[in-house]
Amino acid sequence: MALYLIPSPLGESDFDRVFPVFNSQIINEIDYYIVEDVRTERRFLKKLGIQKPIDELTFFHMDKHAKELNLKEFLQPCLDGKNVGLLSEAGVPCVADPGHQVVAEAHRLGIQVVPLVGPSSILLALMASGFNGQCFAFHGYLPAEQPDRERKLKQLESHAVQFRQTQIFIETPYRNNHVFNSIMKICAPNMRLCVAANITCENEMIATKTIAQWRKTTIDLHKQPAIFLLYI
Repeated sequence: MALYLIPSPLGESDFDRVFPVFNSQIINEIDYYIVEDVRTERRFLKKLGIQKPIDELTFFHMDKHAKELNLKEFLQPCLDGKNVGLLSEAGVPCVADPGHQVVAEAHRLGIQVVPLVGPSSILLALMASGFNGQCFAFHGYLPAEQPDRERKLKQLESHAVQFRQTQIFIETPYRNNHVFNSIMKICAPNMRLCVAANITCENEMIATKTIAQWRKTTIDLHKQPAIFLLYI
């Protein structure tokens, strides 16, 4: 049987907007789920329209801080002829999200892996940025300390110019303003920055401007999930 990679919402949004009906059909064929947070995913499955009683489902806890995961136990239902679902906390599994070890083990064991359609903030931001979608790099989180963060930003700016490559990165929501301020300090006025916040939600904001234009703009990204994209 198969390991299904099931996306989750990026925030409070209309499920009909971001999830195909097929996803709702698939979850009713699954009794075993691999999750980071059981309570969050139980709520999500209910909203997605699962018809099976939640208490009859089995949840395997995927602790992202654990040194080792019992991957064989997680995937044993597949080997026994049952489907298993891997759920993301937000967006798509395994992209800026844990779970790749589970997928790698599934391939090693010869288990079919089926990715389902759902919202990816990284790709949605790239689509809406106006930047190069043929050549891009996603760097995940930048260093937390300001000197290290600013050195990394100079490197990303250089790559954007040298390779004509869109540079994509994220930050924990409570440090977004620190990252934005570092970008304003470090990057050249003619560089372009796209800020995409609260994607797929009612308060979605996606804007692309030069650094010079952003420096004249007041913006508060504190505690808002956001994606940053740099390009020449």
